[in-house]
Amino acid sequence: MAIVVLVVVLAVVVASRVTLSYYALVPGRAQPVTGLIAVPRAHDHAVHGELLLTDVGVEQVTALMYLPDRLWQKATTVVPASDLTGGLPASEFGPQGTVDMQEAQLTAEAVAFRQLGYSVPETDAGVVLYAILPGTPAYRSLAVGDVVTAVDGVPVRSPSALVAAIRSHRPGQRVTLSVGTVTHPTATHAVTLRLSGQRENGVEEPILGIPYSQLPASSGMGTQPVYQFPFQVSLSADGIGGPSAGLAFTLGLLDRLSGGEITGGRTVAATGTIDPNGAVGEIGGLPQKTVAVERAHASVFLVPAAQVAQAKAEATPGLTVLGVRTLQQALSDLQRLGGHLGAAATGPPAGPGGHAVPAEWQSAPWS
Repeated sequence: MAIVVLVVVLAVVVASRVTLSYYALVPGRAQPVTGLIAVPRAHDHAVHGELLLTDVGVEQVTALMYLPDRLWQKATTVVPASDLTGGLPASEFGPQGTVDMQEAQLTAEAVAFRQLGYSVPETDAGVVLYAILPGTPAYRSLAVGDVVTAVDGVPVRSPSALVAAIRSHRPGQRVTLSVGTVTHPTATHAVTLRLSGQRENGVEEPILGIPYSQLPASSGMGTQPVYQFPFQVSLSADGIGGPSAGLAFTLGLLDRLSGGEITGGRTVAATGTIDPNGAVGEIGGLPQKTVAVERAHASVFLVPAAQVAQAKAEATPGLTVLGVRTLQQALSDLQRLGGHLGAAATGPPAGPGGHAVPAEWQSAPWS
């Protein structure tokens, strides 16, 4: 018996330390977005009710937990690592989430200000990198989240412009890139590297090492915007990555800046990406987020319209799930439930400052 017990104990210890190429998506947190937003005192309002953002826990699966995660854990989804990382190194997974959150916060600010009637002009500043291929010049010299604004001193404002600038060189030639960050794209430093080559249609083409497709959803880069805001606000990520808090941040900003009444005193949760034109996009981990929202005792959950069934499958009768396609629809639903929109009913002004979307803008590649 002692030998049997020893073998079992050793097997459990080993299985708990052997990681598999799978991740478990588990319910995360649902927390008030108000505590993550800071606005100038002159523009601030007390909030009545709560707006919640919610996230998903991501855990690497061990051999010990594989079967329990797959079979018995409530609202746990086990997915291959490649589904999360896109086949790229796991070292890029965290930075991708950080970049997505930064972009979501910038966009939320732009959309909220525009909804309040402010003109928010947008300028295409450069090309933000979402993925870098191992073994390429870029992988050794650049990082996810870098923003390339020029090649050899010539400005590049979109992915296609960056590709054209690289393709004007030959394999083996050196190029100098001006590189900034998502939060400070114009504060650049120089990065010089030597291009490698890749054979395409019988021709040796120069490559930098960033996946590119004319379909934005499958590209490893996108246009980085710079917005001219009427005044400064501050959003905290609180350690959360990804773009799915875009709608929640937008609504939270509107609540603070428009009178604090848009929830009608209810506890309302929201999830969904936000585009600069106010469109709400799909997200990952909705079953897990629904469980988190239930645990936080929300009465209303705003989700992307195409994913209502996923949320309703986990929701109890006490949680009203509403699908929305745009910010305007979300505000209309809240108003119908007793919310008071105040200045949030104003809507974007006419002209490019009210609805402009960056050219070749990459909309949340890893949601």
